[in-house]
Amino acid sequence: MTSQGLIGLSQPKSTVRIVILLIFLSALPDALVVPVLKDLFADRYGVSAAQAQLFLAVNLLGALLAIPLVKLLRRRMSGWAVVSSTAILDGILLAIMWLPIGFTGTLALRTIEGAVDVATFAALFQMLGRSDQQHRAWKLGLGATVLVAGLGIGAVLGGFLTKLAGSAAVTLIVGSIACIATGILAIAFRATLARMVALAKNASLEISMDEPELQVKFGKIWPILFMAATDRATGAILTAVFASFLLSGLGYTPEQRGMLVGLPLLLMAIGAAPAGWFADRFGALQTRSVVAIVYAIALGIMPFLGSNTLVLALALLILGVAAAPLLPASLALVLTTNRGMSGLAAFRAAGDIGYFTGIVVAIATSAMIDAEQYSVQTGLVCGFALLHAVVTVIAWLALRERPQM
Repeated sequence: MTSQGLIGLSQPKSTVRIVILLIFLSALPDALVVPVLKDLFADRYGVSAAQAQLFLAVNLLGALLAIPLVKLLRRRMSGWAVVSSTAILDGILLAIMWLPIGFTGTLALRTIEGAVDVATFAALFQMLGRSDQQHRAWKLGLGATVLVAGLGIGAVLGGFLTKLAGSAAVTLIVGSIACIATGILAIAFRATLARMVALAKNASLEISMDEPELQVKFGKIWPILFMAATDRATGAILTAVFASFLLSGLGYTPEQRGMLVGLPLLLMAIGAAPAGWFADRFGALQTRSVVAIVYAIALGIMPFLGSNTLVLALALLILGVAAAPLLPASLALVLTTNRGMSGLAAFRAAGDIGYFTGIVVAIATSAMIDAEQYSVQTGLVCGFALLHAVVTVIAWLALRERPQM
């Protein structure tokens, strides 16, 4: 059978839809608690609002623990088994956190939950990326769109459910149900998922014989991890600093701030799949490098455009379009390193480190500034934009000598 035939068999629409559904369900719990942290922990256990943020921060430690965990699981289990076991364990941990176990106990379980959550992410995106060797970035872009949609819907659902139930703890139960449903569905469709992986491996072998340039591995993963960290760091600056910047420096209303900050995030989600198609066509590294520079420029000039709402909205539109290929192209590059789930877990951990760093810098900066808040926030946004551009150039120089995807 030809490579084209094998690839066609390796990616039946129903199988890809199963993986997409699992990605959506596994993403829901990540954002359910975000809008109700104060209600969930500050009011429930009497901790301060700042201490309640630790629930999100310890997830970083869990992400780092996920790297050795994924290596251990992958040596002993197939992809669907990793998804089912980690997702069900994730659900059990969230259900236990629903009980009145105290804030310290909740943080300890949250750390472990962060590790198994990353393992689920790595296993699902590995299956999705390997389901189609020729259109890898497009499939990963589709997964990225669903992932972001799951996070957005989860955040909205968390606030709605808390109001409906009268208790923020309901978000932990709903998150638990979503995770356990992910695990059960992975078990129910294990034969289909295993067949997809087997056919993808056969297709990969056939392609390597017919078209060896498609199978070249980059080997280096550190440049991709640095790119992931700066992507998430600038994302944190965009959400944590930019809204405050629009308020303190320019006096935009809450509705205007919400629309302006939400515009690029919406475009990132909608554009991820078509952006992946471009990455497949023109090369993941080339696509990622070009759009990353555009993204950095758009981010860096935004503070100087804020007084004109129309021009600012146009800059944010360009920012969102440029940001759309970043995740699918980066995920495709990770898979070319041939590190499998471990590489994807490291990618997720690097992104979490970047996001955490951006949030910490934003909080620390806001605590130190007073009268010069506008100028300091401008410098912060520009500084992270410059960092993103520099890391992009370094990564391109480190990877460009090897043949591209």
